[in-house]
Amino acid sequence: MKTLLIDLGQFNAGSLTDVTFSWHNHGLGMIATVCKKHDIDVDYKSCKDGLSEEDLKGYDIVGISMMSSDYPQAMAIIDIIKPENPNCKIVVGGIHATVDPDSLLRNDKIDFIIAGEGEISFVEYLKSASPQGSRIIRGKNVKNLDILPYVDRDIYSSPLEKNVDGWGESPMATMITARGCPYKCTFCQPAERNHFGSNVHRRSVADVIGEIKFLIDKYDPKYFVFYDDSFCYDIHWLNEFIKQYREIGLPFFVSARADFVCRFPDMITLLKSVGMKVISVGFESGSDRILRMIKKGTTVAQNYEAIKIIGEANVKIFANIMYGFPGEVKHEQFETYNMCKFISEYDSMISPAYFTPFPGSFLGDECKRKDLSLVNENNMTRYGRDKIKGVDYDWLDSFIWRN
Repeated sequence: MKTLLIDLGQFNAGSLTDVTFSWHNHGLGMIATVCKKHDIDVDYKSCKDGLSEEDLKGYDIVGISMMSSDYPQAMAIIDIIKPENPNCKIVVGGIHATVDPDSLLRNDKIDFIIAGEGEISFVEYLKSASPQGSRIIRGKNVKNLDILPYVDRDIYSSPLEKNVDGWGESPMATMITARGCPYKCTFCQPAERNHFGSNVHRRSVADVIGEIKFLIDKYDPKYFVFYDDSFCYDIHWLNEFIKQYREIGLPFFVSARADFVCRFPDMITLLKSVGMKVISVGFESGSDRILRMIKKGTTVAQNYEAIKIIGEANVKIFANIMYGFPGEVKHEQFETYNMCKFISEYDSMISPAYFTPFPGSFLGDECKRKDLSLVNENNMTRYGRDKIKGVDYDWLDSFIWRN
């Protein structure tokens, strides 16, 4: 059967071609790679390369991986495929399929939904002549990530990625070393746990270094971006990574939490010594009350300490900041602004965003129960502004961008 996997990228204005920057989709890329390992031919197409209606024709099965913010675009693509080819089976996966399958079940053009990881379950679906039973297929977690092959980057239009301001040098290779997150942030969890399971599953250092060497030999990247949530999580894994990466010598980007930086300040120096140039930290807020409300597990004091540790180590800070939480008042927004001013004293890039009440998150579901949410599956775009009731977005826009 002729099978197509569609990477939605990150849309602007619901178009098949007007797509903003987005990283390679490693999840969908891994599914394509595993299919090929099982001698199943699949085509892989990305909207960020410009997807036409003609590109969607002639397939027996189309798999779409989507986040909640992708809903309108995914439905638009399905509405193009089904009238043209009503016998084509549409299979939808990704985090939205895990956290809000009901929104997909309401669409009778969607044949099957894979909730959870897809490498095992999608291959099983393709191998079955005609799956019976529920439209929801429960994905099977891959507990030992070392059994997975390296993502076949030749499926992408460009195996390496271009530089994005603040991230690093071109050409760069993005990598994921782990799945899952042990933390409890209410703007995200329990969605990630429901998708990947309760535990963090981590590739061995040997497996990660092996892929790095393979990528260098084949594609010659000049920079690596490790953009999984849990890179700086296991101190023993990190020490072994530092030991083995030293011979690689290429610069790289990682993510960490403020409390990790405070607990292991020497680790910043060690990571820098083997090539770390940028570290991304989700500081989120300069208000202790907000940090407690979202169960971040950090304090404002830790935020400031982490900023100082990273800055004085001459490592660039990529600071993730959120405004517009439920009940957030202006003096708390000023506290966050003051923290951003302190960040700006060092080499840094600040990435502000408005809180979005995503389905499947504790805080998102609470906003829905309390009738605070202004978003639904049809308007939950990545770049939409007004998210919840009670937030003065006009004032925030002026405040954030003026300063």
